Amino acid sequence: MKMTDELFQAIMRNIHAYVLLIKRDLTVFYTNYYDITGAVKPVKSQRVGDLLQCTNALSAPGGCGTHSLCNHCPVRNAIEDAFRTKHNFIDLDTVLNVRKGNGAAEECKVHISGEYMLIEGEESMVITVHDITHLKRVETELNQARKKAEKADKSKSVFLANMSHEIRTPLNAIVGFSELLSSATTDEEKRQYMEIVRTNNELLQQLIADILDLSKIEAGTLEFVFSDVDINQLMSDLEQLFRMRLFEQGISVKVIREVSCEQYFIHTDRNRIAQVLSNFMTNAMKFTSQGSITLGCKPNGDGLYFYVKDTGTGIAKEKLGQIFDRFVKLEREKKGTGLGLSICQTIVHKLGGEIGVESEVGVGSTFWFTLPGN
Repeated sequence: MKMTDELFQAIMRNIHAYVLLIKRDLTVFYTNYYDITGAVKPVKSQRVGDLLQCTNALSAPGGCGTHSLCNHCPVRNAIEDAFRTKHNFIDLDTVLNVRKGNGAAEECKVHISGEYMLIEGEESMVITVHDITHLKRVETELNQARKKAEKADKSKSVFLANMSHEIRTPLNAIVGFSELLSSATTDEEKRQYMEIVRTNNELLQQLIADILDLSKIEAGTLEFVFSDVDINQLMSDLEQLFRMRLFEQGISVKVIREVSCEQYFIHTDRNRIAQVLSNFMTNAMKFTSQGSITLGCKPNGDGLYFYVKDTGTGIAKEKLGQIFDRFVKLEREKKGTGLGLSICQTIVHKLGGEIGVESEVGVGSTFWFTLPGN
């Protein structure tokens, strides 16, 4: 079958690459570029950079080859080397800064090959340009997705390892001291062992509750039940609860409630707000042996600013950045799951607020969060 001009033109229009036939001075004497892009073909012949809308070529008075950066152009250098050595070049991957139809410059990733030949006795070259910008973008997205999946798998492995350790610790204590309880000979021994069992039972229950919340967060099924919440009543209830806990544990720390508005209702999830504030208060109790713990709330623009301020040990500045990360414990000997603050952060963000901490070693800490208004 004889290749006709019409058939050749049809092939060129349907190839998913720009084909440029160029002379030794890099001027283009044939291309399918205009058929593919729909751009208007100029009357005057163009060099490679002019045709491909290289921003350097378009900004130079003399066009392609006359800009100060043209000597560093990988495409131009590859073509000139191929002409000089009378050899082909293949698989040149590079980035061109090209000007789009709207005039904006854009990075375009290309894959270029050149085949040296003589056409009617004149040195020429067939240049094939594949625009691989989209392919590279997809490749980048796939790599990011792969890394994200690998990170998720690693996180799950770390999570399971941590959970295994965290569950075993209170469970071993419950089993061990339950056995000792059966052989205790004095009431004081029994009381001590029962207290240890009770404390570790509470820790285990909290750990299970945190794991359930965390699993719901991961699955996107953490539930919120909204209602009009009386903030003063909520703060009063929490104050009484933690006064009682401090008394039961024999901790001589004052609980102070600060509410700067007499009556305030906000449409939110009461239980989730109580969960966050309870976590702040529980942490404050762990690290405050004297002084006070202040539970407060005040207007913040159209919303509210909640805070728990203590006079405890404080947190070192270098640890503040990871305070809301999972499994972070400020002191290993303190009871806790290392999940509570991470869960609090998710809850607050889901409710449209912000969360943070301010602290100074030896002075105390203030954990806070905001909620938007109704």
